[in-house]
Amino acid sequence: MKKRTKWVAALACIGIVGVGAFVYSLYMKGAPSTDIAAFARSDMKPAGTTELKYMTDNSNAVPGMKLVAQTNALALYMNPDTTEVAVLNQVSGKVWRSNPGDIDSDAKASPFEKDRLAAQVALNYRDSIGTLGTITNFTDSIQRKQFKAEGIENGVRITYTIGDTSLGIDALPKRISKKRFEEKVLSKLDEKTGAYVSNRYYPLDGNPDVLERLDTEVSRALVLKRVLDAFAKAGYTAEDLKADNDENGMSGGSASTKPNFTIPIEYQLSGDSLIVHVPVKDIQESEGYQIRSVELLDFFGAASQDEKGYMLVPDGSGSLINLNNGKVGEEVYVQRVYGDDQNDNSKRRGQIAEVARLPVFGMKAGDEAWFATIEKGEGIASINADISGRKNSYNSAYASFAIRGEDELELYKGNKVDEFQLLTDDRFAGDIQLRYNFLSGDQASYSGMAALYRNNLVKEGLLQPLKTQAQLPFYVDLLGAVDKRKSFLGVPYKGLMTMTTINQASQIAKEIKAAGVSNVQMRYVGWFNEGIDHKVPETVKLDRQLGSKTDLSKLAAQLKDMGGNLYPDVAFQHVLRENHDFKPASDATRFVTREQALLQPYDRALNAMNNQWGSFYLLSPAKLPYFVSQFVDSYKKYKMDSVALRDMGDTLTADYRVNRVVFRDVAKNIVTDQLGKIEKSYPNVMMTGGNRYALKYADQLVNVPMASSSFSIEDEVVPFYEMVVHGYKEYAGAPINLDDEQDLSYHLLHSLEYGAAPHFFWSYESSSKLKLTTYESLFSTSYSDWLGDAVDLYGKLNKVLAKLQSETITEHAQLKPGVVKVSYSNGTSIYVNYTDQPVTVQDVQIGAKNFIVGGDRQ
Repeated sequence: MKKRTKWVAALACIGIVGVGAFVYSLYMKGAPSTDIAAFARSDMKPAGTTELKYMTDNSNAVPGMKLVAQTNALALYMNPDTTEVAVLNQVSGKVWRSNPGDIDSDAKASPFEKDRLAAQVALNYRDSIGTLGTITNFTDSIQRKQFKAEGIENGVRITYTIGDTSLGIDALPKRISKKRFEEKVLSKLDEKTGAYVSNRYYPLDGNPDVLERLDTEVSRALVLKRVLDAFAKAGYTAEDLKADNDENGMSGGSASTKPNFTIPIEYQLSGDSLIVHVPVKDIQESEGYQIRSVELLDFFGAASQDEKGYMLVPDGSGSLINLNNGKVGEEVYVQRVYGDDQNDNSKRRGQIAEVARLPVFGMKAGDEAWFATIEKGEGIASINADISGRKNSYNSAYASFAIRGEDELELYKGNKVDEFQLLTDDRFAGDIQLRYNFLSGDQASYSGMAALYRNNLVKEGLLQPLKTQAQLPFYVDLLGAVDKRKSFLGVPYKGLMTMTTINQASQIAKEIKAAGVSNVQMRYVGWFNEGIDHKVPETVKLDRQLGSKTDLSKLAAQLKDMGGNLYPDVAFQHVLRENHDFKPASDATRFVTREQALLQPYDRALNAMNNQWGSFYLLSPAKLPYFVSQFVDSYKKYKMDSVALRDMGDTLTADYRVNRVVFRDVAKNIVTDQLGKIEKSYPNVMMTGGNRYALKYADQLVNVPMASSSFSIEDEVVPFYEMVVHGYKEYAGAPINLDDEQDLSYHLLHSLEYGAAPHFFWSYESSSKLKLTTYESLFSTSYSDWLGDAVDLYGKLNKVLAKLQSETITEHAQLKPGVVKVSYSNGTSIYVNYTDQPVTVQDVQIGAKNFIVGGDRQ
């Protein structure tokens, strides 16, 4: 009876544990994941290769090179010995080279730098213990003659084997039978050479019929070379080596233990473009070595110390680095496309910087220019630029690609902290592709580059022309509800504090209209799922403290009647508040170190994360499609035709979960797919930021870049981003009332230069209520303090910019320091003078801190 009772108790315990485990697994399961492979596959077909045949070229346009392909606009040449390529602009006669033509005369460059100058690709890698290394295709492939050139349609494919592929001493058998030694080696050598080799092999103790290599002798460089040459002369093959190793129980000898890699690069002409393509899936790595990043064409079109011009980099709105500007003591320019990945466990950041929202860069040298667009792989790309005089005598700009995730692991040993750099085992398997275009004469400028890029985006369907509107948009963000620490009977808890109810938002809209502004584009932030830091939007529940669904519908109708629109705001990629709909163990991204990506807001005073300000998770891109679908279904009950996306056009995040790695470029594909899904349900979409992949789906853009990061190496900030989108998107910069610069006269001039509408972030209640909360950065939001000045600013901007909304910016130029001219496609020009003194330029007088509108039409 006792035994039976024990068995029953044991079974009951097992059952309870089993049920508990089942319930726990259901609780931790999280949201369904999307099929990552569907977004990670390469959409490019492998290039069909043939034997490379050079074309007849009677022009001798590029001495030392042979003609590979040509179009009406361009001709592609290659040096068969060095694999350097050159592009001839057949209209202007300018030749652009992959590498400088006079490297040997560069007195500044060290031998190592000359190796870099002669290379077309550099690979940064780590070995099995984490040691960093860099290898280029010049010294370790071209000079070793380890490359193969093949023909492709209108171009060439070059496959490089980079590194020392020799086996060294392991190319010789460690042990070999006397019989095979005589048969395979000695019998095929002369007597003197045979004796030399025989003296390096001795009978094995206990088995004199087997000879063993005497490593202490053979490992010496001169001896090793002589013995290797003897074995090669005897015709000793890799198959012979394997047979002897297998026969005598020896391992190794089948592959080099040194770093070596195989990488193909394809050059192809397409109309007036040079396309450079690297199929990453075809890259091969030797065992024990992992590639971190690929640097491609570091010195394409590099400018010498004698040339005048600049490099265009996509820092914020755009920035110029003057050629040979002498700033060799400053940091080189390096910036990740679409900003830094927040999936980083460092808990700090190097500096506050603008985001590079367009994957482009270029260079103007004299009356010629080239312009590069990263067409594939931009999500893992960084753009680099440097001036002459630091390491060599050339100015250069290029792209690099991080094909693996990398992070830092800290191990604590008492008071000592050891840091280790970790790489993901998985690597990006998509494509890398750049398109180079070439400009001459008047078009060889950043204005010409902007027009070229804009036209390309139009051809791709990412930009659609705007219709003419009577008024400029007036953008206003209204703060609904925020978290506030409260207490009940002395017990603290987190509650909601209303800053702007729906009825109060309606009152603000009425006052704006009464002041003469009708085209109000209102973004309502913090309206559902517990305020601005809302719960994951699997379901949508209006915060009752703000009003009802009927109130929200009335507000939307009111704004439409005025000529504007209401955009309720939602964040998807940042999980700002935990609840049962979100399971961090399953739904959050993971660092390379396998930790969940739990982060805190950055504190500018500390330049680090501040855990006193709360925390948030990063949503895995693999889970984004589920939550977007759930939101779309739940949001239908509000019968809205518009939505504001807080982070989907602004942030790109990887997920390094071991069994589900999502690289940033794959995440970009997932986000783009979800933007298309949202657009189908809601025709009016407002986005913050405005990364390139989001442009197609945004009707309104706010917080677009209107400045650069002011890196020390840069010389001039330009509105390149605005030159690309003006006439195709309505946009505004960051909220003026939250800007460090509170002088509205400056914002008037700046908005005129950038063609931007005004943007404010307001609340009905006084911003003093936000004191001692995590929202103290919203220091000046009370609408009553700003309404009069805002309407006055809007009136001045609207008078000039309203009639220009559907026009493109054809040219932007700094006429002298602090004085710029912006020209539009209808002939209108705006002259802006930021200086404290009146100036006269191009026969136009402009007052101090003032502007003038001129041109064919006004």
